[in-house]
Amino acid sequence: MTQQNSGYAQKIAFSGLVTAFFVFGMLCSALGTKAQANEKIAVPKMGDRAPDFTLQDFDGKSFTLSELMKTKSVLIWFTNLCRGCQPEIPDLLRLRSRYETKDIEIVAVSVLGKDRETVEAVIRKNKVTFPFLYDPKGAATELYSGKYVPATCPLTNIYLIRKGGKIVWVSHLPGADEKELSSQLDKLTKEAGK
Repeated sequence: MTQQNSGYAQKIAFSGLVTAFFVFGMLCSALGTKAQANEKIAVPKMGDRAPDFTLQDFDGKSFTLSELMKTKSVLIWFTNLCRGCQPEIPDLLRLRSRYETKDIEIVAVSVLGKDRETVEAVIRKNKVTFPFLYDPKGAATELYSGKYVPATCPLTNIYLIRKGGKIVWVSHLPGADEKELSSQLDKLTKEAGK
């Protein structure tokens, strides 16, 4: 009887081992598929052509990036308006005042999805004068920052795009201060002869 129990225990151990390998294989397969899916989202970098998108601002006016880039350079800021991002708005407003006559437009894209009221309140409170676009499904944000995870700052969220569509500078805000942004904008206007 002891020998029978031993054989039975070996069969159970073998079955458990086979099951463990099967589960491990399934997990590896799932992770591989997820990694492949993530690889398909290539975040643009300096030197790349800026992906085009069309969004509406909070007044319902349609905005297409490629149309604006025909006549102006663009600084795009993808934001969830976290506590680190909101203090940057006055800096961006000052930069807009300084550079709007030099064919540079500052554009913000809200990644807050359905939380439209919060964004509208921030726009009113700060008297935002630059285009502030609404990306409720995260489509434009995903083009530039990869898959957006709610309640997080997009990893790469600020792009400076030369007229015509070439990305000339990429950074993260907060992190890039007004002085650094101004330096990059000065460089761009100097190259353009403005």
